[in-house]
Amino acid sequence: MDMRSGHATTTTELLGTAEQGRLVLAEVLDRLDGAFPAAAGRHRLGPGAWLVPLGGGGELLIALAPASGPGSGPASASASRGRGNGQLVLSATVLGRAVLSDADAARALGCLEAVPFTGWESDAFTEQLPLLSGLMKRVRDKPLGECGLLVVGHLLSDLVVQAQTLIALGARPETMTVVDKGYPHKLRQRVEAHLAGLGVSVVPAADKVDVETALRLHAARVMEPSVVIDDGGLVGPTLMMLAPELLPEYRGVVEQSMAGIEELEVFGADWPLPVFSVAQSTVKRGIEAHWIAESVVRSIRELLPGEAFEDAPALVIGFGTIGEQVASVLRGQRMRVAVYDSEWPRLLAAHEAGYLTAPELAALLDGHRPLLVVSSTGRGAGPGARPSGLGGEDLDFLPGECFVANVSGRASEIDLPGLAERAERIEDLGRVGVRYVLPRGPVTVLADGLPVNLPRGDVSSAVPARQSDLTMAAVVWGACALARPDHGFAAGVDLARTDESIAESGLVERYYRLYGPGVGAGVRERARGSGGAGSESGRRTRSRARISEL
Repeated sequence: MDMRSGHATTTTELLGTAEQGRLVLAEVLDRLDGAFPAAAGRHRLGPGAWLVPLGGGGELLIALAPASGPGSGPASASASRGRGNGQLVLSATVLGRAVLSDADAARALGCLEAVPFTGWESDAFTEQLPLLSGLMKRVRDKPLGECGLLVVGHLLSDLVVQAQTLIALGARPETMTVVDKGYPHKLRQRVEAHLAGLGVSVVPAADKVDVETALRLHAARVMEPSVVIDDGGLVGPTLMMLAPELLPEYRGVVEQSMAGIEELEVFGADWPLPVFSVAQSTVKRGIEAHWIAESVVRSIRELLPGEAFEDAPALVIGFGTIGEQVASVLRGQRMRVAVYDSEWPRLLAAHEAGYLTAPELAALLDGHRPLLVVSSTGRGAGPGARPSGLGGEDLDFLPGECFVANVSGRASEIDLPGLAERAERIEDLGRVGVRYVLPRGPVTVLADGLPVNLPRGDVSSAVPARQSDLTMAAVVWGACALARPDHGFAAGVDLARTDESIAESGLVERYYRLYGPGVGAGVRERARGSGGAGSESGRRTRSRARISEL
């Protein structure tokens, strides 16, 4: 949405048939009718083009047309021709801008930005996540039919497939609540609209008060016991501290991040619910961590294409599961890597791995003078506490010119207010981030301090679909496990039972057969006369249509 020009404008890219595009346009027109009484007097200007009065002399010009230019869409041209689909662009311009308030102009344009995905787009998302979507057929007892679901997540296309899979496994949309973590992904409005179209409630959660509100709204709507799918430990601490009377209404928690596990560990034996810890599982630690690290470094390089990092000093703050892998990838790309961790065992592990270490972060900042600082502690910081990664007085030791990246979903990794207080001036660098010009030189915080590998703006370097596919499939498998009355999990984290359950799922084997070398399967296929083409064709089909999250 562009509100800066004389005519406020917006565009929404769609993938689908002409008929699917017309259905989306009809829904937009219905939304405008509901938002602006004058919109009922609209005029059709031609195929896919309408002039919609907004009242007071303001009008909205809407057009739906095929995208121009070869290869402009995220789907391959051959795939589009093969299925009779293509890329469409839905655009709108507010005319008579001067007579409309900013709020009314934004409301009108918002009707175009918050549209559900077409069937073609939804199918493309599903094809990108075969492990997750495959659970619809593999889990035959549909165990989610007798419980509610509270899902914490990012409004990305993955969440659409996750919700559809949960529903296919028995969950009723009216008993599902999605707690939105609030990151500014491009497709977030469309994801929210699609979930709403499925009947799933979406609640924003900027802080623990919002999470408490979401918990109470969920409890008021859902009579059955619920399973929590958490990401970052938002729900557990809120239940314990702000809504303990709701704890009996939950069967257990599936947690996919170490930050969330650390939040729960604070309560020790007082924590009363079973925890299916995907975060600590062999699948997450052994497979996904490396790919997250690679996506982090790739994202940094894409944001800074002109920087020469070879032989340059780098500093990784936090030597946990992800930090260790980030340090390894940076070292593999010939950077001189130092590591700091506030926990002695991890600091010692980094030292034994051959990294430069020191017991004080300031000493590494001042002595090693890193060009790149990557913060990956994943630890929370309470109100008024110093950030868990880079902050406080350590900011005074940042070298002249350097770049700072956040890997964790924690907003407290980097002390942005502290940087702002010390800055002589602050420069907005668009998609790259924000530059804080300090007395010792400029410090550029990439992606505005958000996790650098999450889709944002026009940056497309999220974890590859095959890795998020495995983790999300394990998360849904965990929800199914906890939903069954005889799940066998005691209160607290039972890592051995979690690993055993994931092993029973067959997900790792399927992951290998889908994305591994394919030697054995290919030989058997050729022996049956297939010529071995089926496997390659399947892979091309799965990757043919990456819908942009940009």
